Amino acid sequence: MVTEVVKHLEDNYKAIKDEYISVVLGIGTQTDMSLAKPKVNRPLEPDYDVNLRGGEHASDSLHTGIWDWHSYILNGEVKPKFADSCPNTASILNDIDQHLFYSASKDSHNPFGFTFFSTLHGKSFIKPHTGPMNLRLRIHLPLIVPSNTKPDAYSMKPKTKCGIRVGDQIREWKEGKAVVLDDSYEHEVWNETEEMRVILLVDIWHPDVRREERSRIGRMFKYALDQGWMKSSKS
Repeated sequence: MVTEVVKHLEDNYKAIKDEYISVVLGIGTQTDMSLAKPKVNRPLEPDYDVNLRGGEHASDSLHTGIWDWHSYILNGEVKPKFADSCPNTASILNDIDQHLFYSASKDSHNPFGFTFFSTLHGKSFIKPHTGPMNLRLRIHLPLIVPSNTKPDAYSMKPKTKCGIRVGDQIREWKEGKAVVLDDSYEHEVWNETEEMRVILLVDIWHPDVRREERSRIGRMFKYALDQGWMKSSKS
């Protein structure tokens, strides 16, 4: 399953990157500047503030710098605005819908499912933290990686100026080559460069969770939310 999803994402990396550049950044769109009122596509606004919203990512101390999200799945719910703005990427993700870590049923809920463009700007850091459970695997599909990540005398990290540490393993991203991790292990991310790092982050079900268990887990989460045992990530 994981190999299938990774291959699908890597095979479609160029199309996803092109749509990110065109829609999210607003670069490369067709504009006729000879018109009296030329039409210029505005960059897509981020949709999640990790310091203001609730949920597992919300903490004043979690990150420093600028970390932008453009979400397809946010707190377990598909966001129609993303599909409208990025139809190619949404279609590519819909092809692996059965593997995505969210609940498609009205009778269940999965507040821990995310899929989004993650833009970590230069001089920004996501501090060591752990995910809330090991029911999911997290895939990073790198779309834009800083050009020079070789450490220098000012670097705080020994191997790369832009990378991720999971447990005791350090990796740097390579465009179009997916990284798969279990984020229930302690992990941190850094970008010491002046350039932005962009990935498509995709949460999928851990392959050890059987299909019949998935709906039960979703019903369990929904019941806990309805009973007030869990704080809603929307609050």
